[in-house]
Amino acid sequence: MSSLSRSSFVWGSVAGAWMPTLSAVAGTGSAVELTQIARLYSMRLESVGDKLVLRNRYNRIEFEVNGRRAWVNGVMFWLHEPCRRSGGAWGIRREDFERGIDPVLRSYSHAPRRVPRVVVIDPGHGGKDSGAVGPRGAMEKQVVLDISYRMKRALEGHNFKVVLTRSGDSYPSLDDRVELAERVRADLFLSIHADGAASAKAHGVETFVTTVKGFDSSNHYGEGGDRSGVRNNTFDAANAMLGFAVQSNLVKLSGRSDRGVRRARFRVIKQAPCPAALVECGFLTNAEEARLLRSESYRARVAQGVVNGVRAYYTLVSRARR
Repeated sequence: MSSLSRSSFVWGSVAGAWMPTLSAVAGTGSAVELTQIARLYSMRLESVGDKLVLRNRYNRIEFEVNGRRAWVNGVMFWLHEPCRRSGGAWGIRREDFERGIDPVLRSYSHAPRRVPRVVVIDPGHGGKDSGAVGPRGAMEKQVVLDISYRMKRALEGHNFKVVLTRSGDSYPSLDDRVELAERVRADLFLSIHADGAASAKAHGVETFVTTVKGFDSSNHYGEGGDRSGVRNNTFDAANAMLGFAVQSNLVKLSGRSDRGVRRARFRVIKQAPCPAALVECGFLTNAEEARLLRSESYRARVAQGVVNGVRAYYTLVSRARR
């Protein structure tokens, strides 16, 4: 796959510098102090407005004080629980560090052994299920099928084997989609969607990966939701790598606002037999984004953004295996 190195895309990891091992992060509790993270990455820690900022010459991490939002090199990454003060120190949950922040910044320490070659693309909805519907009748099932075909052609041009869960206006069940990924021995699973919301003001793009065991999903925080472990938790660190690579490139090429890498237990990703992400390419319930999603040029940019994310992930795994 030498062609993977020819086009530019956003990297999802730290540039070049040597880093100490994860064991260098002190403490055995459920939280990791930001001062410990700063030492690990040789970063400066400072307070800037309502954020705590860690930075060095390579990377910048921002944590929202008492909030779940973090930004890694400018891309939003949602934590399972807020960045909080405990005693005299600010910290985040150890799981958010070990299965979120660290896999993004030090992907070489977390990359799976298997280099991705088989990609399953799942155009959401289909058949009896139209998905979200825009103000001028654009249906999610049609929009995402077009984006998925564009992704398929582009990835095949870079020597990936690509399988679609549906090739027309049919409705495979959610379990059928997962079983197909299992049958073809998928290395990556990407479910493609267009969002809908009660408010017409909601806008932007977002990428979901599987929630870590023991935590609420991003959209159910504080509501006592499902906290169970699921099959796809085997790939928590790789999911973070994939989700960040996809979201970074999707934001860059779509030009839409960044709603972040989020966590969910959607059936098609929580049961996936490989690293997986569900991508929301914009809101059909927002007039401006509905107009864009009807546009071939925008769908082409979205497709290329996700493709660039897959290629960035491929490169990270390949480098880690050398």
